[in-house]
Parts: sequence; C-alpha cells; structure tokens
Amino acid sequence: MKSVLISIKPKWCELIAIGKKTIEVRKTRPKLGTPFKCYIYETKGKSDVPVWMDEDGHASYKIGGKVIGEFVCDNIEKLEEFYLYPEFEFEQDVLQGFMKDVCMTYSDLCQYRKNLAYHKPLYCWHISDLIIYDEPKELGEFSKPILTTGLRYEDDIIKRAPQSWCYVEKIGR
Repeated sequence: MKSVLISIKPKWCELIAIGKKTIEVRKTRPKLGTPFKCYIYETKGKSDVPVWMDEDGHASYKIGGKVIGEFVCDNIEKLEEFYLYPEFEFEQDVLQGFMKDVCMTYSDLCQYRKNLAYHKPLYCWHISDLIIYDEPKELGEFSKPILTTGLRYEDDIIKRAPQSWCYVEKIGR
C-alpha cells in the first residue's frame, strides 16, 4: 500500500488518538487512489505534562518530533470553496456534522482556508483503522519511495518532517 507521512500539531494528534477527530482537513492531497496509509508525525510540543487521560486512567503526553501512529485514509472528499463563505448561511447547516468530525469551528475552517488561492478546494482526509504506537518511531525509519529505476540513495532517508505531508516508505530498523 502506498504511504504518506503527515505532520499534525499535538492538539490535533490528541483528538485523533482518542477518536474524536475522524477527518483531517488539508489544502492539498496526494496523487494516490484511496485507500492509502498515513503515518502520523506529531510536531514538537512544549510540555511533558499529561494532556489527556483515557477511560482507564492512562495519561497521554505530548511526545512531539516522532511518528506516533498510523491510519488508513479510505476516502478523500473535496470541500468546495462556496461552503466556506459566511454569506452562504444555509451551507453552514450542511457542514454541522462535518464540523464535529474535524473538531473545528466554521470560523476556524474559514480562517484556515483564508490564505488559499481563490476557487481552490480543501481536502477532507477520512481517518480509519487508526493505530497509535506504544513506542513512537523516529523519522529515520522512513525513506522516500524507491525510484522507478529501483535505486535508493542514502540521502533518501527522511531527516526532517514535511511541512504538510510527503510520500514515504517504512524501511524499519
């Protein structure tokens, strides 16, 4: 299965980990058909303090700077720009359930879209088959995909997290 490494801020990782956030909104999407695997890179946090506890009393900490889990993106929907303008108040009703799944307010969504070129859609990556690792993985366990020639170079190992997402392969160590 083709894979991507996606960078996600700690507050969104927490919501994904507890199953509240089931859709990740992005300005772009991979040129892959669904389903495909997404490795979750949690961007660096600022605290070692527990940020949430599950029903069994297990604490979750901001790990940051590591790959904390994976999910299968089984569907990507386009969110067209006309849904994202306040003057279309009737459209907000259509988005009510969607807002719950993305854990954002309508205002947050409009603000996120604000810097996107006119008439560009947002993409809604659906999260399924979520796995949160017991032991987070290092970026060095991933590399850029093998070239069509079958070659791989040492510098293909992922050393820096992507700004948004990038294509990867897990090389294991």
